[in-house]
Amino acid sequence: LKPQSEWTTASDRYALQEKMEAKLDAHPGLLFNFSQPIATRVDELLSGVKSQLAIKLFGPELDVLARKGQEIESAVKQVDGAVAVAMEQIKGEAQLVVSPKRQQLSRYGLNVSDVLSVVDNGLGGASAGQIIRGNERYDIYVRLAKQFRDTPESIRSLRLLTPSGAWVTLGEVANVAIESGPPQIRRDDVQRRVVIQSNVQGRDMGSVVADIRKAIDEKVDLPTGYSVDIGGQFESQQRAQERLSIVVPISLALIALLLYFAFGTMGQAMLILVNVPLAVIGGIVALYVSGQYLSVPSAVGFITLFGVAVLNGVVLVESINQRITDGHAVNDAVFDGAWSRLRPVLMTAITSALGLIPMLFATGAGAEIQRPLATVIVGGLVSATLLTLVILPVLYPWFSKQKIKDLSR
Repeated sequence: LKPQSEWTTASDRYALQEKMEAKLDAHPGLLFNFSQPIATRVDELLSGVKSQLAIKLFGPELDVLARKGQEIESAVKQVDGAVAVAMEQIKGEAQLVVSPKRQQLSRYGLNVSDVLSVVDNGLGGASAGQIIRGNERYDIYVRLAKQFRDTPESIRSLRLLTPSGAWVTLGEVANVAIESGPPQIRRDDVQRRVVIQSNVQGRDMGSVVADIRKAIDEKVDLPTGYSVDIGGQFESQQRAQERLSIVVPISLALIALLLYFAFGTMGQAMLILVNVPLAVIGGIVALYVSGQYLSVPSAVGFITLFGVAVLNGVVLVESINQRITDGHAVNDAVFDGAWSRLRPVLMTAITSALGLIPMLFATGAGAEIQRPLATVIVGGLVSATLLTLVILPVLYPWFSKQKIKDLSR
């Protein structure tokens, strides 16, 4: 290793990543990706590639896939927020191709299988027996020496015995050449495909994917029978958002139902639910100020925030109801109730926020999940706490007319 004084340093991970990219870009054709060990495994399980986004191009012809894949790669590289864009290699692998000359074979009375047998046994090897050592068995393979199989010229010189007893060289009955071909043919859902991988940096994934789709539609003309699908973390995020679009309304409905059973009127249940948009305002502002984006962890943070915000509303409304039951005038009950609940509401918010500070400033492994969740909750607690003590007392007489009559009897 170099002395520590000569080590490359950077202010953060992204600065170090830029320096490494500058060095790696000097090697054309190199496929690299910057990620974390666990995140890489998750990405590979989701889409089969070690990156956040997998843009898959499906189609029947490898040449068309390679050409259109390069066009998609160029289009994606121009999208703001898409980094480490690269297409997997589907051409350029050197392959030995032996093409039988059928007319020549028939002239000598040979079959295609005779050519294949010489190539297979001579280059790949043929089993000649086994070595038995105790309970272990080892196959013995025999093939041509290296000098007879290391170049196309030497392979063309291999000889075949015709039925008439004459010898002919392989080059007389077959074309032997080194050609470029695919290292492997990959398929998804029985369709040939090529993958263009990309990571997202500096923007939210949803908007980057939308821009990628737009760029492909505008700049790449796909023939009939070819299609593009975007998977990876985006696909997983879409599924999670679909589930959350069902879970969040159900959660709010259950909260409203419990509040109705607790207070006996839908008016006060709706009054307490006013805290929810007040909390959402703070969460969204906190995400914007911190430069983060709405994601699945932040959505989970909003669900948690709803419970804390509703709890503050319950404490405040119950305090006001108790004073009206004791015979106080409505205005006095509202003022005294809000003032007396000031300390408990503030303490609830402050203690919750203090507990989330380590997550709020996390920079290590798992920070991409912890920070959005904590940011939403802390920002929502600030706005919900301050606005609850101001807005709920003002709205109380409007939403609680029937409840005030019942409590005053």
